[in-house]
Amino acid sequence: MPGSQVKGVSCILDTDIVIDFLRRREYARELLDHWANEGLLAISTLTHLEIYQGMKSGEEKATNSFLDGLITINVDITIARQAGTLLRNLRSNGITVGIADAIIAATALHSGVSLITNNTEHYPFPGLKVTRGLDT
Repeated sequence: MPGSQVKGVSCILDTDIVIDFLRRREYARELLDHWANEGLLAISTLTHLEIYQGMKSGEEKATNSFLDGLITINVDITIARQAGTLLRNLRSNGITVGIADAIIAATALHSGVSLITNNTEHYPFPGLKVTRGLDT
């Protein structure tokens, strides 16, 4: 399923990039500044889940403020089916990838934009544009 460009979105941020930004890592601030100049920054609804799973006491206000400033792309039937197809195809080749990563990848594919991550090994999906955050 070819992506259907989500209007104005420049990229999908993977959870690791969001975490590094929230932890005030300088490269992440520069990275987000760079991609924000290209268009809107987006995340998958799965990134909200992953962030909340690891959030520490006292971080909720700042985290919500940041996440609310991003475009969130909801997991709909199209994205869920594409993620399932991606997983099935990889597994038929003996490759196992996590469900959350498949959904985030399907979100980027559906949106027609790059996925920004430092965990490039989590995203061996054909046709997915992956940009390593530390290299940008």
